[in-house]
Parts: sequence; C-alpha cells; structure tokens
Amino acid sequence: MTANPPSRAQQIRGFLQQQGLLAWIAWRPDELLMLSGYFPFWGASLLICFADAEPILFVPQIEPRDHIPGGLRVREYPWGDLKCSDPYPVLVAAVGDELSKARAEGQRVGMNPSASRISLPIQAAEQIPMPEAFAMQLSALTAKPDARRHAAFADLYLRKTPEEIRAIRLANRVADVGLQVFFENAQSGIAEAEIAAAVESAIYRQIGHDGIFHSRGWAMVQSGPNSADAGRFNRSTGRHLENGDLVVIELAACVNGYWSDLTRTAAVGSPNMEVEQIFAVARDAQQSAVDGVRPGVSAGEIDALARDKIAARGLASFFTHHTGHHVGFRYHDPGFLILPGESAKLEPGMVLTIEPGVYVPEQGAGARIEDDVLVTESGHEVLSRIDGSMQA
Repeated sequence: MTANPPSRAQQIRGFLQQQGLLAWIAWRPDELLMLSGYFPFWGASLLICFADAEPILFVPQIEPRDHIPGGLRVREYPWGDLKCSDPYPVLVAAVGDELSKARAEGQRVGMNPSASRISLPIQAAEQIPMPEAFAMQLSALTAKPDARRHAAFADLYLRKTPEEIRAIRLANRVADVGLQVFFENAQSGIAEAEIAAAVESAIYRQIGHDGIFHSRGWAMVQSGPNSADAGRFNRSTGRHLENGDLVVIELAACVNGYWSDLTRTAAVGSPNMEVEQIFAVARDAQQSAVDGVRPGVSAGEIDALARDKIAARGLASFFTHHTGHHVGFRYHDPGFLILPGESAKLEPGMVLTIEPGVYVPEQGAGARIEDDVLVTESGHEVLSRIDGSMQA
C-alpha cells in the first residue's frame, strides 16, 4: 500500500528541522504560494513560517482579503497608506517583534535573499521592487546566506502535494479552453496577434467559475517562417496565416497562482510533405518522451527518448533546447532540467513539461508539442492533452 505523501506543512517543518531553523521569512509570490497557498495581489506581502507555530502573513493595508486561505494569522502594515511615506521600516519592526516573541534568534531564522526569477503577483503589470534598505534590514534579522540551505529550500518546489496537483490540473483545464480557441482560429488569413488575443480573452473569462478568482494567459503565436524560430523566440506578430503554414502557440496560464505551460502546433490547409514530416517528427518525439515518464528514470533518459527520435530522422541539429522543466508554482519552477546527461531521477509528485521541438528555417516551418506531466507512483498522468489534427 502506498504511503500518503507528506503535506506541505509537513515538508516545511521537516525543512526547518533539518536546517536547524525556528522560522523562515518569504515575500516572493511563488514562495508565498508554495509555503501557504496564498497568492498576493500587489506582491508586497510577507510571510513568516515557524517550526512550531501558526504562520503569520503581513499584508499591505490595501491588499484584497477575499482569497486569503485559512490557517494564517494576518497582520496589516501601512503599505498604500498616504499618511505613511515609508512603510517598510514599520514592516521590519513588526517582523522583528514577532520573531522576538517566538524566541527566534537571527542565526535560527532563514530567508532567500537572492534576486532569482519569481512569479508575478495578480497585479501582473509590475512586481513591486524590494528596496535595498528593506533587504538589508531583513537580512539583519536572519542568518547569513547559505548556498546549501537555499538549495534545500528550492527543493521544496519539486514534489507537489495532492492539493497543489489539483490546482495545477485546474490551470491546465483552463489552458485547454484557450487551446481550443487556438485550433478554432488557426486559419488562413487570420493574424497571429488576433489568435493570441482570442486565446487570452477566453482564459480571462474563466474568472468566476469553479472557484477561480484569477485567470490570465500569455499566448505567443508564430506561423510559417516565424514558427521556424519558435525554439528561441516567441512573439505574436501581425503576420497573417497562409495555406501550408505550421502555426505554433506557446501558452502560459496562471490560475489562482498556479501555472501551466503548454505548446501546440497546428497546420493550416495542406502543408507540403517536408513540412508534414517536421510536424510528425516533433509529435512522435514528444509522445515517446511522455510514454517514458515514471519514477526512477533519469531526466537525461527522458531527454534521450525525444532527442533520439528526432536524430533518427536526420533532424538532430534542429532540436535546439532542453526537453522540459518543472512547472506549477511558477512558469518555470526551480529544479533540474530534462536535458542530455542529467542524472537527477524523476519522483512521484513532480510536475514536468515535456516539450521537444523541430525548427527548420530552410523549410520555413517549426513544430513543438508540450504537455504538463505528473509523475505518479506507477507511471505518469498527462494533465493536459488536446490533440490538434494536421488540418486546422
């Protein structure tokens, strides 16, 4: 009988105990989501996780409260208050006060001080920058940076809980709605940007259904010769699709803070034989890699399943990127990549993209298929699968 996977709270407590810490401070949107299930609006919230006490969430005065989960002690600070010109010292003092009450000394308090990649908050137009003085003041309350500790914290992202998997599955289901719109609109005469706009609109309209309070999509559509550059450059242009084109959509979707990352390729009208082969090879390579996903297999072995298929058709030089990455709390979660020679093993609870592609400038065509795949105890589950036919 398979043992129940540890809850997120158990994972956090285990991390703190292993690191000899009494508390951890976090403020990045993806860290807050992973540690507490809370996805901030402004991106100016801060969380203290304790080893043996209820987490404390500090929120701006003007932060919406309708989606703050239970199990958090919420404290407000005057970010957004016109009477307070600098709310950060107020926040630092409040954090220091709570740490003092918990008898959490500086050397037993952790924090990730790096400026690494982060997810956007609900207010996706900008991520609130952390003032340098604020970072220094917080650092004075915590232990010195420790690379091994920070790596152990990043490891918390890798294995999702059943609740988190359900949330990622919902993000994929919403992305499916957008992908269906993509296939319906991938027709001769329609501009790339028009298709992207229709996809993003369909995803936005999911707000208010099935408990969705936030739903955003970022659709990048490339057709014909633009698709041949899809391996390194994704931007929707005003180009109108033409008969015989391949058209690729790279679609990021964020639903209630959880992310999906999917790619599909469609054919417009009747592509020539060489273009059809590009599409077929990419599709076969992706299926081969997906079929190989299971616990204990190395990331390098999964990469080889896709890469060898492409190489066997003489197209090895046209697959120019890795085969996948972790996904869920961010568009690209921390963790190992699925690329040649990577020895890290797949484990149950991991959610990975599988996304080989073939891009041939001489043919003016490129193709990529990408799914989000959950590693299960006995194999895998594809969290999103909409298959487009060769005809759009």
